[in-house]
Amino acid sequence: MHQIRQDMEGSLVDMMREIYGNERMVPTQFTIIGSDINQIRHLFFHLRAESRKIDISYGIEVFQGSIADVDDDHVLLRIPNFEEGPQRRIRIRFDALNIFYQFEVIIEEISGELVWIRMPDSIQSATRRKYRRVYPDDVYLRFLFQYRPIFGKRGIGQIVEDRYSFVVQELRKDFPDMGLILRMVAEELHSISQFFELKFYKKGEKKNLMEQIVASQDSTLYIRDTDRLDNYFRKLNLFGLTNYEREFKNMLNVMSEEEARKAFEDIQQEELRKHLYNYVCSPITVFDQVVGHIYLYTTVLEKHQISTEDATRIDILATLLSYAMSRTAVARTYYTEPLARLSNISIAGLLFEIKNNVLFEYLIDHDSLRVLLPLKNDILEMEGDITRLFPSKNGYLIGIRFTGGGPDDFKRLEQYIFQKTRARHEASVASDRTSG
Repeated sequence: MHQIRQDMEGSLVDMMREIYGNERMVPTQFTIIGSDINQIRHLFFHLRAESRKIDISYGIEVFQGSIADVDDDHVLLRIPNFEEGPQRRIRIRFDALNIFYQFEVIIEEISGELVWIRMPDSIQSATRRKYRRVYPDDVYLRFLFQYRPIFGKRGIGQIVEDRYSFVVQELRKDFPDMGLILRMVAEELHSISQFFELKFYKKGEKKNLMEQIVASQDSTLYIRDTDRLDNYFRKLNLFGLTNYEREFKNMLNVMSEEEARKAFEDIQQEELRKHLYNYVCSPITVFDQVVGHIYLYTTVLEKHQISTEDATRIDILATLLSYAMSRTAVARTYYTEPLARLSNISIAGLLFEIKNNVLFEYLIDHDSLRVLLPLKNDILEMEGDITRLFPSKNGYLIGIRFTGGGPDDFKRLEQYIFQKTRARHEASVASDRTSG
């Protein structure tokens, strides 16, 4: 068990190194700005005067740029690292005067990072922000996703929560005790069969066919009876369980059915020589990447064999262990150190940026986060629901709507926003006096 725990820690460290290395606000009714070209022109003058960054989508790329110049019917954009493609339109998004605008415009001319666009005669959409937001400089936060029932709150989800309550209790912690979870999982596996293995793959290690199937399909392999050859590749009508069916079909693309069956006969004979009766292999994942497996088997000498229900139990245990490892990987990185850059914040929620695409893809399947937010001399602890996720120029942006916070944290946040807004206004007035 000690060696298994060391291997598990190794897999966690590998994933932590990977995410280290890459390192919906509440809207009111939509309003549309009409054809008053002067009003639209003033928006661009305002953006230039404020040196405000704008988001620019061109093809599949997302850039951050600024307004370099404005004339009667054209706007000059400065877009660092811009590369011209076949498209002649770009989409622009920005905040101005507490309203979020987005619209598509025609490109007139491109000269390196300078792009001339035609002044639009109308804005396609504008959403008035319910709460004023501010844009702090160089603020980095910590976060961790909140526990939620992995299989839902009803049906099988409720059964799992009740049956494995001792594991679930540990999963709710910010830093689950992985050694304890590993022992609890091992005890559950031993109650099914004394022959089981928890294995964590090493980089460059060659995988056998079973391991290749589990890693590529990310699903639990179940062979219910090695005596019958068809059990290896006949379609399993069991939710969450598979066999070698897909591999058998792939073989039929390059060889005859007789040759494919002969290949599985060789596998069958090898397993019969080992006295295997049936077995299950479930993937262990971190951020949806397979890092190991749980392998459990029975022999022809045993009275108890692995039933379909047992196979499903093993699949559930592998899922719980995978969740614990993923949660721990985030807790030891993004919840331990301030790695996520705060983009903007209001009393209703915030937007922050991460660099790692693996973590971003994993968060798509999660609902809420706990955030530790350093503002001046305070550390605010806020909870919120994820409302939007989208790529940015430098990484991936995640927006959350606050649902709760620590004692007086909302008051401290409101005071911070007020002070930042007032300071910005005073700086703008001072600049106008100087220029005047």
